[in-house]
Amino acid sequence: MRLDDLYLNGIGCDVGALIPVSAPIAAGEFTHDDAARTGQLSTAVAERPGPELAVRAGRQALQQARATTGEPVWPSLCLHAGIYHSGIDFWHAASYVRDQLGVGAGPGLTLELGAMSNSLVAGIDLAASVLRGRPDHDAALITAGDRFGAPGFPHWSTDIGIVYGDAGSAVVLTRRPGLARIRAIASYTDPSLEGLQRGDEPFRQASVAAHRGIDIRRRKRQWLSRQGGPAHVATRNGDAVTTVVKTALSDAGVDLPEITKICAPHYGRRLVETQILRPLGITEDRTMTEFGLRVGHLGASDQVVALEHLLASGEAGPGDTVLLLGIGVGMTWTAVVLELA
Repeated sequence: MRLDDLYLNGIGCDVGALIPVSAPIAAGEFTHDDAARTGQLSTAVAERPGPELAVRAGRQALQQARATTGEPVWPSLCLHAGIYHSGIDFWHAASYVRDQLGVGAGPGLTLELGAMSNSLVAGIDLAASVLRGRPDHDAALITAGDRFGAPGFPHWSTDIGIVYGDAGSAVVLTRRPGLARIRAIASYTDPSLEGLQRGDEPFRQASVAAHRGIDIRRRKRQWLSRQGGPAHVATRNGDAVTTVVKTALSDAGVDLPEITKICAPHYGRRLVETQILRPLGITEDRTMTEFGLRVGHLGASDQVVALEHLLASGEAGPGDTVLLLGIGVGMTWTAVVLELA
């Protein structure tokens, strides 16, 4: 989908304190082999729950949008994502975020997104579609926030090849020129891969995460043993990654070598190689992998936190083109082409 009149006007981030890899190794929560396999140097650990991290990020994004556009921005569409427990059962975190930000009551929608780690990038696709088709919607706010940790989700040992980090992130989209123009968006879905995170788990009436850790490693091994190993996922993922990236780039009228940086999921170094670099035929320096090895996989916040870092550090500036690549278990993929203003 090519776009000509939608812009990213505000960005906000709140990232936890960085804990070096030496700490979990000393505590027996991470091995030297794990460290060598992932290349992880540290990860972000926050004291605040995910929805509060999202509120802090959303406040930054709305303030920046006001400064960018010269007037207050009232998002009629508020979307929120968290891939882990929000801190309260049977509760609507998206409404909490909207209320805490002072957006308050009014026409529009407040929804929670369920595309897991792809939620925020996929949310840009959803928000863009709404803004293009609904003239009564002028702005959209998309937030994400997660805090992991024991007993249910230890940062370092829950998954294979991925270390998780805590963060909140937010973006504001409007039709008014701002920080970046959204040039194109493409998404793709392959639900046949949902079993990768399910394994042989039975359906239960309540979560077990309050009492013991979620063993994603075991679930993956169970499912992969029936699919012929990791090559099955690598092939399907490779097809999807190349499809969304090629489609978005074609719609935007740019080629991959013209992309300044690719903000992709913050996997460990080995998974980045197999899931992102090989399918796209690029080298690690084209991505934000080094940054990711410091902050960890931040749920749905990876791409926005990396984009904010690019802008703040000056690694990308006016006229540059940046690609946001979202990958969510289930699985879904979304690519967004941004031209920095």
